[in-house]
Amino acid sequence: MKKLFIAVLALAVSAGAAQAQDAPQQKQMDHPGHHRPGGHEGYRRDQMLAKKLNFSDQQKQQLKDINQQYHQQLADLNKNLDITVREQRAKMAAIRKDHMQQIQNLYTPEQKAQLQKMKEERMEMAKVNAKARAEKMKIKLGLTDDQAQKLQDLRTATFTKIKDVRSNESLTPDQKREQMKAIVQDQKQQLKSVLTPDQLKQLDEGGHQRKWSK
Repeated sequence: MKKLFIAVLALAVSAGAAQAQDAPQQKQMDHPGHHRPGGHEGYRRDQMLAKKLNFSDQQKQQLKDINQQYHQQLADLNKNLDITVREQRAKMAAIRKDHMQQIQNLYTPEQKAQLQKMKEERMEMAKVNAKARAEKMKIKLGLTDDQAQKLQDLRTATFTKIKDVRSNESLTPDQKREQMKAIVQDQKQQLKSVLTPDQLKQLDEGGHQRKWSK
């Protein structure tokens, strides 16, 4: 059953590609610097984006200053033991919102247009990839058209639920993980009403769903 659980989770994650335009938060490319303090990966992403958008030296310095301030604010917040968990969540959400707005204000109109174009290209590619994966799974599992449509509807519904959890700033990471787990468990149960026992067995033993989601 462990493989089936992984497969079902992959089914949910794969919906993100098909529904990229509904993402609750913009990708790192849209908001550079939105990462954990001191993260080397985030720094590299910032540098890549600055290069793609042809940042001026002034913008590069502003981006560095904005991120340093953001990291310091988060670090100071984590050190504050005199506030409640609810207050900490609210302050963290406000810090993140302000950080994202500062990044947006940094872009020129031309750079914003370029970002939008890049986003649209990613969305289009995601749709193409999702359609190819869906067709591959349909063939491998021998799905009927009705089954394929029901799976698509299930993916969409699951992704919407996952999107809502991810964007809920009032939840702690542990609470998000628990809710995500519950969503996946629910999807796994619904799969049993869509697929035949033989198809479920293929999904579990063959790992087709996991491969299909990549």
